[in-house]
Amino acid sequence: MDKVKFISKGLNNEDIKAVKSTEDKYILLSLFVGQFRFLDNIQEVIDDLENVKNGIKTWEEIIAPLGNNWDIGYGNGSLDVENDIAYFLANDETNQSFKMPLQELIDLMKDWKIFMS
Repeated sequence: MDKVKFISKGLNNEDIKAVKSTEDKYILLSLFVGQFRFLDNIQEVIDDLENVKNGIKTWEEIIAPLGNNWDIGYGNGSLDVENDIAYFLANDETNQSFKMPLQELIDLMKDWKIFMS
């Protein structure tokens, strides 16, 4: 089952490119993916996640320049990675925390990059 879908039309049929969660529990995922709009930024995220997955860098090395926190959606949550699992951690009761395989997140970011091209 898809956790998010990419959309190219807004509510008023305007041309947009956005990510929409398929269920409420995946809102943090849609916010995370959608906050990267430029191909260079998307590729940087892919590279960071792949470097952690391949053991080239630790998660701590990746998030240190970000203030040791990879923020999602202006304080709605944060991303943590441990043992090939991506944890989406909600900062309040508005959103739900969940986890997913790191490779699935990497693949989703690659799909997003193609969609944004």
